[in-house]
Amino acid sequence: MIVFQIVALMLLADFVTGIVHFWMDQYGREDMPFVGKHVIEINILHHSKPRNMVKRGYFSLTYTSWILGLMIGLAAYLMGGLGWQVVFIILYAGNANQIHKWAHQSPKETGPIIQFLQKIRLIQSRRHHRMHHHAPYDRNYCILTDWLNPLLHYIRFWEGVVWVFRQCGIPPVAGTKIRDFV
Repeated sequence: MIVFQIVALMLLADFVTGIVHFWMDQYGREDMPFVGKHVIEINILHHSKPRNMVKRGYFSLTYTSWILGLMIGLAAYLMGGLGWQVVFIILYAGNANQIHKWAHQSPKETGPIIQFLQKIRLIQSRRHHRMHHHAPYDRNYCILTDWLNPLLHYIRFWEGVVWVFRQCGIPPVAGTKIRDFV
């Protein structure tokens, strides 16, 4: 039962971080308060120079995730719901950009343990993430594992989200490359 819960929590964390990544790519703007400068600007740079993130240190990559995770953890604690599951998701999702960084590093840079975890698909592989950085730039927003992206692509989930937002009068920012859902 515990293994099932851990896998479910990994999928949930992957999906949530995928939604955040999708939002940054499709709807984030550099002029947004706080996140524009500290998140969106870095994300835009990453898409023009993907290996640039390899130069960044752990806390430089993860501090915004940890701030959000601590706020979620505090809220869960204050509401009496801070269980091991919430802690697990915070720890796993808090390392999303580190896992993302490993997907951009060469096997020599990551070492044998990370290579093994990527090979068994416990964390996202280089090959899988590479598809996110190639035309038509409309897939693989989930960056923790290789598990959810094929399903979300198959059901055209992200195109559907863009379609729903457009129906609400919220188009993606100019220059995005995701196809519309028709």
